[in-house]
Amino acid sequence: MRLRLRDAVALATATYSLSVSAKLLYPGFYTDILTLYYRNILPTKNGIPYRDYSLQYPAIPAIMMWIGGHAPSAQYFMAVTAFMTYIFVIGTTYFLYRTCTDFGLDRGRLIPFFIMAPSFLALSFFNWDIIAVCFVSGAIYYSFKKSHRVSGLCIGLGFATKSYPLLLLPAFLKEMQTWPDRLEMLLSTVLGCLIPNLPFILIDFSSLIRAYNTTYSTVYVENSIWLVVRYFNPTNQDWLILAIVWSTIFLVILHTTFSHKPLVLKAWIILAVTILVYPSYPPQYDLWLLPMFVLAPTFGLIPFLAFDFLNTSIAFSWFQVDNPFQPWGVIWDISLIRVGILVGLLIWVARRKTPAN
Repeated sequence: MRLRLRDAVALATATYSLSVSAKLLYPGFYTDILTLYYRNILPTKNGIPYRDYSLQYPAIPAIMMWIGGHAPSAQYFMAVTAFMTYIFVIGTTYFLYRTCTDFGLDRGRLIPFFIMAPSFLALSFFNWDIIAVCFVSGAIYYSFKKSHRVSGLCIGLGFATKSYPLLLLPAFLKEMQTWPDRLEMLLSTVLGCLIPNLPFILIDFSSLIRAYNTTYSTVYVENSIWLVVRYFNPTNQDWLILAIVWSTIFLVILHTTFSHKPLVLKAWIILAVTILVYPSYPPQYDLWLLPMFVLAPTFGLIPFLAFDFLNTSIAFSWFQVDNPFQPWGVIWDISLIRVGILVGLLIWVARRKTPAN
């Protein structure tokens, strides 16, 4: 499909505007952004994140919250946040388009697998995940261009937005041909992570570390396969759950990194397994996978749409049922079918023989 960059940007702008409008014009549509405004910004009169209030998001969302917190009302805060987030929506579109164009991939996949994907339409303006998606898309693009320092910088900035980009670092490092290149990329990653975090390190380092420790040492089960585990209750030990989760993620990263699959599929496998085994699987996590769905022709449209429609229906149905946590209720059923489809896609990709980049 002959898709021009300006057409892709225009379409992404239109669909993102729909996502923003739904949240601005219909306050009943839940977003993490508005919730955190009322929970943290308003009570503290736009205090400093981590120091004046606890926050489960890393530094770049914290900075954006503080900038938006100068707005005079919740609606203005949402509008300012939407504008800042829009920059990263266009950035993602640009990186995916350029990757497709420069490396002979089908740029037409941008429309069904990203711009018009149900999860993008519903959740591109929901919290700050799309920012990390932008940085990961940039990391893939610059890795293909052999710009290792820039790729590492993108991963570091992505980690300063959402922690999952760091899980991909071993796969990116494996793409390097020499150890000096790997060291250069690693140092760039550290720099990308350090720059946004530096203000908070200087203001209150202990509170920043406490926020990260709290986030990753807590088990909160939502929309994941752990719903069934907890229902039948073979274990109620949080430490055991976390041990299983992180051991599985570590082993998958190790195995996938040294496999012969292309970088994009390595990234997809690592993120898909992380999503599947993590106790909480909210719908916005599927945004993480969209760049890989675009860039890997391995994935067909019908399985993707079935998976993504189910995912989005969780977001729309969550506040329409009496109890979304009801065992074997509507949300449970949709969540487990979604997990089943993702497991099927994972098995298919893992077994499929694909040439390395």
